[in-house]
Amino acid sequence: MTFQFNVFSVILLVSGSLTLILAFFLLNKRKGVRMLWGLIMLCAAVWALTYALELASSTLEEILFWTNFEYLGIALIPAIWILFILTFIGKGHWLTPNVVFLIFLDPIITLLLVWTNSWHHLHYARVTLEASGPFPMIGLQKGPWYYVHTAYFYVMLSWGIYLFSAKLKHADLLYRRQNIMVLIGALIPWFVNFMYLVGIRPFKNLDLTPYAFIITSLTIGIALLRFRLFDIIPIAREKILEAIPDGVLVVDVHNRVIDSNPKIREIFNFSGPSLVGIPVGKLLGEEYLSALPPETGDNAHSAIEVLVGGRLKYFAVTGTPLFERNTVYSGRIYLFREITELKEKEANLVNLNALKDRLFSIIAHDLRSPLLSLLDLLRMTNEKVVTEEEFHSFLPDFIRNVGYTSNMVENLLHWSKSQLKGEQINRTDFDFRELVASGIAQLRESAEKKGVRIVSNLGEPIMVYADPDMIRAVYRNLVSNAIKFCRPGDEISILASRKDGRLDVCINDTGSGISEEDIGKLFQLNPFTRRGTMNEQGTGLGLLICKDFLEKNDGSIRVKSTLGIGSSFCFDLPLSGVGH
Repeated sequence: MTFQFNVFSVILLVSGSLTLILAFFLLNKRKGVRMLWGLIMLCAAVWALTYALELASSTLEEILFWTNFEYLGIALIPAIWILFILTFIGKGHWLTPNVVFLIFLDPIITLLLVWTNSWHHLHYARVTLEASGPFPMIGLQKGPWYYVHTAYFYVMLSWGIYLFSAKLKHADLLYRRQNIMVLIGALIPWFVNFMYLVGIRPFKNLDLTPYAFIITSLTIGIALLRFRLFDIIPIAREKILEAIPDGVLVVDVHNRVIDSNPKIREIFNFSGPSLVGIPVGKLLGEEYLSALPPETGDNAHSAIEVLVGGRLKYFAVTGTPLFERNTVYSGRIYLFREITELKEKEANLVNLNALKDRLFSIIAHDLRSPLLSLLDLLRMTNEKVVTEEEFHSFLPDFIRNVGYTSNMVENLLHWSKSQLKGEQINRTDFDFRELVASGIAQLRESAEKKGVRIVSNLGEPIMVYADPDMIRAVYRNLVSNAIKFCRPGDEISILASRKDGRLDVCINDTGSGISEEDIGKLFQLNPFTRRGTMNEQGTGLGLLICKDFLEKNDGSIRVKSTLGIGSSFCFDLPLSGVGH
């Protein structure tokens, strides 16, 4: 076999050899997109080298011999191209054995038909030796399978370009450059092969497609080396960003967004197609822009408040500058870490500290003073400083003070128990009517002393599901408060009704009522209290306990009041046998 080399064959031999060397270098990676691109380059090198030898051959037999080898590259390139694209964009899980078989079905059939074409002429209907050019070339009359394989070639190429473009169209500046280079590289052989198919080719039969594939290999090779395309491929970058629980925002020197992760869209409730190119001020709002860390300095920190879904959330923001070649400022990365829970805990801690101070004040003054007064009276009586008649005159006040102290101690015990971790809630079915009846009996004496009437509409058993001790404390506190703020002749009514599987209880009074300003202070960790109509004292813990106990029993509490007319405290509880 003798060869007559020409400029076209020499160009292919040199470029094909270089491509072959680079292909083996990439194939040493043995996995992933590097290996797949190495296989594409190997196929392109086989096509180029064998076509170079075809162009250097002088007989039809020799040309057909090298044509058969060419198809090892021609037939396999489209299949490996689509494997490369699917792996590169993170759709490798699509490549099931059945899918891979279908992808390679056409290349396998094509190879078999080309190698046995002399028996059936399905791929080439007729082959001739054309000597009209500067060197002998093969003249081809296409058979039916040639068109099938050409259609397959274009479908695979088009599909790969579509998937690649769809995945990377929102990439940042670096990946957009890579995207353009890969797309250009893929379009070159598509365009050149189309020119060949429509008959626009040098010397009538010279196929420039292998030259185009060599250019493609070199073009994407530049992308690999210049932009380090496979150091962190886009899908790996995307997976990393999606896995980060904090918001990541990358901006350029003009404060325009060039990259972000899904968390940022959630934080700022952004529903548009893409954040890329949007000014940061427009995304965050000008009121937030001024709160971001300054552009100068490394890892600057700040905090912002953002209204998300009607709820105020807090974020700690860290800004890190980006530099090209370590000197030219090119943008900034902002990391948004949510600290809402921490802020709420801090606020709760402040309230708890205030409550602790209030409790110490109660213990130091409200609890200690009545006991000291009682101790002084008993000591003076024992020392005959106070007569028996004087002692008896002091007893009503001391009984009232001791009663107040007893209630205060009970509330303190209830509250402290509710704050202990691991507190047990013993929910069970019990008759709420019996609880009300026993509570009225216990509180009737204090109500009668003030001339206050207590009435109830509970005439039949009402079974509820809750902790009886907690609900008893709720009921006692609410009725005691109503008595406290009632005047002689006022009335307290206890009304209950069933609705939607729940018991709704209202304790209404015709007492002094509460102003709108003071209603807003109720149920807060910082206790609020007022003197009663007969100067009765309070700690402010009662309503706090009521709210806490009801919420722990799947209930809630609400209040309505008009100053000078009366108040209505209502709460609800689940009925027995409903939802448990």
